[in-house]
Amino acid sequence: MDDLGRIEQALAAAFADHPEGELIRAARYATLGGGHRWRGRMALLAGGLFRADADVCALPLAAAVEMMHAASLVLDDLPSMDNAATRRGKACVHLVFPDWAVDLLPAFLVNRAYRAVAEAEAAPADCRVRALRLLGELGGELAAGQETDLALARKKASAAELLACYARKSGALFAAALAGGALLCGADETAAAALRAAGLRLGMAYQLLDDVADGPEEDGAYREAGRFTAYSLFGPEQAGARAEALLAETARDLARFGPAADHLRDLLDQMRTGN
Repeated sequence: MDDLGRIEQALAAAFADHPEGELIRAARYATLGGGHRWRGRMALLAGGLFRADADVCALPLAAAVEMMHAASLVLDDLPSMDNAATRRGKACVHLVFPDWAVDLLPAFLVNRAYRAVAEAEAAPADCRVRALRLLGELGGELAAGQETDLALARKKASAAELLACYARKSGALFAAALAGGALLCGADETAAAALRAAGLRLGMAYQLLDDVADGPEEDGAYREAGRFTAYSLFGPEQAGARAEALLAETARDLARFGPAADHLRDLLDQMRTGN
């Protein structure tokens, strides 16, 4: 089974012991069967720098960051946030499930993420504690990033403000994936800090490239809502150039790990091309 399949299997297993009902159906709907799983795959590859069995040891962290990502998307799409209609080619969660289930869902997903790491039997207890602390920091960053995103809807964002928002959302998720996978597999603080820096830049680059890929159509929807993306602030060429500069810095962060990080570099190239 490849990494994508392992992550999907771990996510399904994380929901297996919960009683059937609207909440667990909403969790499966929001989390399973969609996306490239970039963050989870990054966690496994980062863990592989420190343990040969990272496909087992770091798998709970890979599932955890995907659950926290799903929780953030549920919140992003709410009428009080982006008021989105579709996500990954299907109706958003809040248009399919009862309001009460949608209200409970983000907290449920974050709780399951913490539990997955806390119960990571292949990792030593001190590694689990360090990874859990990082997930706690991620939750705070995502909340602060969403607040910043909404605040920017009331004015034209500057380049610095938009990039700071991207750092707290996409950047924080990728940083937690890389550093968390490494910490769970025994990385020391210096190595984890280098991977966290790489993930932060990688996440920001990913968001810039995503804005360019979405193009003027999505940007127009955001402009109608009084919000801006990198496409509207920088234009596609400059946004792409900024993303490439961040990816070059990411590559320099990974250089300290030598050929062992080649799989990470390969995945980085896949993200760049969208494959």
